[in-house]
Amino acid sequence: MSESLTPTVEATTAATSIYQGQHSLLTIVISKPGRGKSTAIRTLPPSRTHLINVMGKELPFQGASQYILGQNMTITAEGPIIREKLRALSTSGSCDYIVVDDLHYVMATEFMSKVMVKGYDKFSIMARNIWDLLVLANQLRPGLKVFFLTHEEETTTERKMKTLGKLLDEKISCEGLSTIVLWGEVEVRERTSVPRFYFSTQTDGFTNAKAPFDMFPPEIPNDLFLVSQRIDEYYAGVSMQQSKVLPRS
Repeated sequence: MSESLTPTVEATTAATSIYQGQHSLLTIVISKPGRGKSTAIRTLPPSRTHLINVMGKELPFQGASQYILGQNMTITAEGPIIREKLRALSTSGSCDYIVVDDLHYVMATEFMSKVMVKGYDKFSIMARNIWDLLVLANQLRPGLKVFFLTHEEETTTERKMKTLGKLLDEKISCEGLSTIVLWGEVEVRERTSVPRFYFSTQTDGFTNAKAPFDMFPPEIPNDLFLVSQRIDEYYAGVSMQQSKVLPRS
């Protein structure tokens, strides 16, 4: 691609040009609670971000008051309403980043609302709602970045996205519907006892973390704006060695 497409920090127009003829780009962030998923939102510009706050929880970072209900924040756990909002935001062009925090509680809320309903149809409906969200997130306007934050489940063989019911696990690999799957991790250093929060970008044989070849180093800060900037760099042909946004080791 031409050098004119090399993105800068405020590369909204350039990013749209890079992705012309394509679609939105979905990134899934998976981790256990307390591993820095929601905190990673802190670096996104609130003026160009829309947060779908599934449970209406308080955000764990300074500046969170800039997310205002009815303006750049929506509170809902209803899958159909979230899909409608995604389409509306995509069409309006009012934002460059959409964050759904977190996807697990879209499933959990629907499950609890149907907990007294007998039969297996309810699981099929829940699975279809999540499927529709994941598919739609990849079909919005070019240049739009969509981040789904969600919880992990650990089994004896793997760490994966937590789901409810067997249909999503057995018939669909949710992580397979996104090119980028980041894993929230924390390391507590013995000397300082200060936790280091980061995203793992590649599988260790146990997680389902992944990213395109040469997009990220194995570990990056839990910073969604950095992720977005690096995505634009990558698809503009900028290597990791040439990156202006990745931290230097």
